Amino acid sequence: ISLFNRKPKKGIEFLVKASKVGESPEEIAAFLKSASGLNKTMIGDYLGEREDLSLKVMHAYVDSFEFQGMEFDEAIRAFLQGFRLPGEAQKIDRIMEKFAERYCKCNPKAFSSADTAYVLAYSVIMLNTDAHNPMVKNKVLSCVESSFI
Repeated sequence: ISLFNRKPKKGIEFLVKASKVGESPEEIAAFLKSASGLNKTMIGDYLGEREDLSLKVMHAYVDSFEFQGMEFDEAIRAFLQGFRLPGEAQKIDRIMEKFAERYCKCNPKAFSSADTAYVLAYSVIMLNTDAHNPMVKNKVLSCVESSFI
């Protein structure tokens, strides 16, 4: 756990070699969802990686959620409870694209396509970041509000 919290890829490799975690993406995903003491930021970084195993683990992780009958915002909240989204846009993009695909599979009549769900999911994340991140100086919501006044 300590190694994972410093270097997620090396931590997973160690845990698999030590037979503490199975080597399938589904077993690694289940570990990431259930193990206590894992750094949520590091989980998000690992899930957002483009490397083959990390990508398969992310897909297994997202596919382990059952969003059927959930409102979209409720599903996003449930999904993001186990990890923090990484700071890199490409990683967020990969994760939210898979989230949207899974949400639509669980709720086939909710959106006309998974692309629509993805755009909404990504937009919600970006607006949330805009609203709550002190590093963002020019808030989009402030600009939108002032244009309606």
